[in-house]
Amino acid sequence: MTSADEPWVVAIDGGGSPPPGGPPGKTCVGTLVAPRAVVTAAHCVGRAPAEMAVVVGRTDLRGREGRRIAVVDKWTAPDWPGAPQGFLDGFRGPVDTPSDVGVLLLADGVSGPTMPLAGADRAWPAPGSAGRVTGWRVSPQDEPVLWQTPTATLDDRTCTEAAANAFSRMPPLVWHGYRYDPAAYLCAGAFVIRPTDSGAPLVIDGHLVGVGNWRPGADPAAPQFYGRVGTYAAQITELIAAAGATGTFPH
Repeated sequence: MTSADEPWVVAIDGGGSPPPGGPPGKTCVGTLVAPRAVVTAAHCVGRAPAEMAVVVGRTDLRGREGRRIAVVDKWTAPDWPGAPQGFLDGFRGPVDTPSDVGVLLLADGVSGPTMPLAGADRAWPAPGSAGRVTGWRVSPQDEPVLWQTPTATLDDRTCTEAAANAFSRMPPLVWHGYRYDPAAYLCAGAFVIRPTDSGAPLVIDGHLVGVGNWRPGADPAAPQFYGRVGTYAAQITELIAAAGATGTFPH
């Protein structure tokens, strides 16, 4: 596939060196939901806005096609990053997982289509809903090119158990894993060996439902967890409207 097939998917350049084995010029993936707004994972926007940029319209990250656009502001979900976790917390019980959704405001608008946000109805998408995930990963040929894979949402019970079993037990101690919050997350089955890019869009019925967050362990059968975008859709819409009037997000 090419960037023309998914023009709303962007690569986020967080500055510095990419992670080991990662494609050049990309630390995370994001989705254009308005001409100047990109939704991604909160853990992808830890740097100052001046240290970040997005790359639009580039199929192969080694090339020069498309545009590189500066970031002028950012926002993260109110619960992020959550309370600090102590080393022993996971041995006392499940560790809380704060909402991992963020937004970047671009210096210039991008013409072309954008991806609508999912609504706040937690009953949608229903378990078993078919979707797709798009992003850049290093292929077996070590080519940092845009890719896409099908997936399907899982029920809350499966997601809860997968989160709780995120790490194996360490006798005589037991690690209780993570506490799954369906208001903050949803999970989907994995059909690829590699985990999803951080911030990569989970799209169902033409709406941005989730952004790639984490995967419990190295098991290729383990589900992928996504920050639930619909929980913050109203706030994100208000942020975008405010930025249109003032040029920045309200703080």
